[in-house]
Amino acid sequence: MMDKRHRSRLFRERLASAMTATGMTKSALARASGADRSTVSLLLSSDDGRLPNAQFAAEAASALGVSSDWLLGLTDRPERAAEMLQASMRIEEAARAPSDELIFRWHEEARGYKIRHVPATLPDMLKSEEVLRFEYGDFLGRTSDQAIADMRDRLDYLRAPDTDYEIAMPIDALEGFAAGEGY
Repeated sequence: MMDKRHRSRLFRERLASAMTATGMTKSALARASGADRSTVSLLLSSDDGRLPNAQFAAEAASALGVSSDWLLGLTDRPERAAEMLQASMRIEEAARAPSDELIFRWHEEARGYKIRHVPATLPDMLKSEEVLRFEYGDFLGRTSDQAIADMRDRLDYLRAPDTDYEIAMPIDALEGFAAGEGY
């Protein structure tokens, strides 16, 4: 547990740092947070262990583009939770492409991390060789043998000890695939 005086000092330093980084004055922060300028001045200058109320901490963090957790010393990351989530998650728009190289490159970049994949269709690496031969039989860009070789490479990737891979699909998509319907 952090001492109140230490947390107060950390809050004061981080508030001043965020204000400097954004170029925000005490008056501007007071207006943006709905507080008096004297309150902002007191929090920035007082060394008596004074901490802000939750309303001010939240409004100041919002105005400064940082998290209130960071201002209060609960985390060392100034980003807001939504920004951290956005940085850790990426949604790729891609047309259905057999043996999708874009997805595989992304998997390679993420090696060692948990991957959660929500594909539009069942990935080639989970299909049998017979299904791949059928699907690639009329495809001019690659042969079914190439697709099968790629599928085996991806299976080797999935079996690697540093891989944690999870796929989420609607059950009706799997049932439709099993029944040979749709696409």
